Amino acid sequence: MGTGRKGTFVISWSQTEIDGLSAAPLDVLAVGASWRWTGRPVQVDGQGGCLLLEGADGVADMRRRAARMVRRLIGVAVAGATPDPKAASQEEEDDTPDQGFIVTDGHQSWSVTILPVPDTGAHLLMFVGDLPPPGQDLWVVRMAVPCTPSGAGAKGAGGVICFTPDTRIATPGGARLIQDLRPGDRILTKDNGAQAIRWTGSRRMSGARLYAMPHLRPVRFKAGALGLDRPEADLVVSPQHRMVLSGPAARALFNTEEVLVKAEDLLNDRTICVDHALREVTYIHILLDRHNIVWANGMETESFHPANTALDTIEASQRDRLLAILPDIAVNPARYGDYARRNLSSSEVAILRHAAAA
Repeated sequence: MGTGRKGTFVISWSQTEIDGLSAAPLDVLAVGASWRWTGRPVQVDGQGGCLLLEGADGVADMRRRAARMVRRLIGVAVAGATPDPKAASQEEEDDTPDQGFIVTDGHQSWSVTILPVPDTGAHLLMFVGDLPPPGQDLWVVRMAVPCTPSGAGAKGAGGVICFTPDTRIATPGGARLIQDLRPGDRILTKDNGAQAIRWTGSRRMSGARLYAMPHLRPVRFKAGALGLDRPEADLVVSPQHRMVLSGPAARALFNTEEVLVKAEDLLNDRTICVDHALREVTYIHILLDRHNIVWANGMETESFHPANTALDTIEASQRDRLLAILPDIAVNPARYGDYARRNLSSSEVAILRHAAAA
């Protein structure tokens, strides 16, 4: 059910969430994602006298005229000038396609028009007619938004480096479930003994989002997939989470005893496979003072490194806590420090696996 309010309404993009991520980058938006808005809308027609929609020739025409009107208002607000009737008349002829998307609650759908704010990089969202209900998860079912390969929503453009709930992390007092760990708790590392957790974060991936973006689906390592008790029990991680591999091939090819390899580069469709059974997943980050090798379900793997993910994909309040601890990474995430081991590219992993099998 909508709000029952009729008219032309505008909200800020900062009033929205995509899959629980507040003010997410525009390119995170995808068919199948959950979307909601909160706060109060601004009505720009009706009693204010800006635009009356009665008698329009069709919903699409109403939306086009409303968008033109709101764009003029945005331009006036940004420029601090009065409207130019001649420019307004010329804009009436502008047939530039609108960007937008459609959301639904399963019973009713709403069209959302995206309007950029000139010279700011910000966006407003416009609704014509009925408002969708605030504070309620809706689902994106259609989009008319240009795709860009450089944003956080693109595969490989800043991965999701995380564990999943019920993973058992080695600590000085024994293995503990990752969801029970908090900043200040100490966990075991391979190189530096017990280290305190500085920050934890989490990100929920809805089933709809996993369906729309299958490259975000977790990878399951079955017990013993990489050797005896490696892992001790099934281990589920994000596809770009890295595992430690070692052996003569790593030493011969890369002149190092151990290397870090992404889970998705180890898939064999038998003991290491994409987990299609999970209807949704929550990814959990653990940050230490420096990048370290830790034990998860008995297997050597990595802690969180900020340079391996897009910071704007971290939920705003969690990102604020992270930047309060490590302010320099806002400029360059690599300032966090070196990696605990050499990170192999996908092509290097292919060479390593071929050499190990020979």
